[in-house]
Amino acid sequence: MSKDTVKQYQQAVAALESERASLQKTLASAQATVSSAEKRLAEIDAALGVSAAKAAPPVKRRGRPAAKKKAAKPAPKKAVKKAAKKVVKKAAKKAPAKRAKNKTTLKDVVLQVTKGKALDAKQIFEAAQKAGHKFSGKNPMNSIRVLLYTNKKLFKNNKGKFTAA
Repeated sequence: MSKDTVKQYQQAVAALESERASLQKTLASAQATVSSAEKRLAEIDAALGVSAAKAAPPVKRRGRPAAKKKAAKPAPKKAVKKAAKKVVKKAAKKAPAKRAKNKTTLKDVVLQVTKGKALDAKQIFEAAQKAGHKFSGKNPMNSIRVLLYTNKKLFKNNKGKFTAA
């Protein structure tokens, strides 16, 4: 083994030993806290007149000790205001857009437009707009294509040109 590897090993051992010592101190402190709490609990039980049989036996916990909870710091006023603004903005973004109110459905409009004519999806879209149909979606061509390709009983497809069946 090289000198560097030996040095790294020795450093790792020293780090582990110091961590072990630190953990032993923490464990001893925690055990002292538990024993003092148990003594105080026994004093309270005696003052209340609770017999030893009724008093809850000390619970021995297994596994890792529970992590200590940190006390929450009060948030500064600026941070609270910023958080409130973010919530308002998110709510405004998530608010659904109002649907366009049409007298007839898209299906009926497309059926009227394609009666007797063979048109592609783009031409059908333009004709539906001229007929006064209002689209509220981000991609209105998508809704027309879905309508045309999923309703095979209503629309005949001939190489991308659609007619009413």
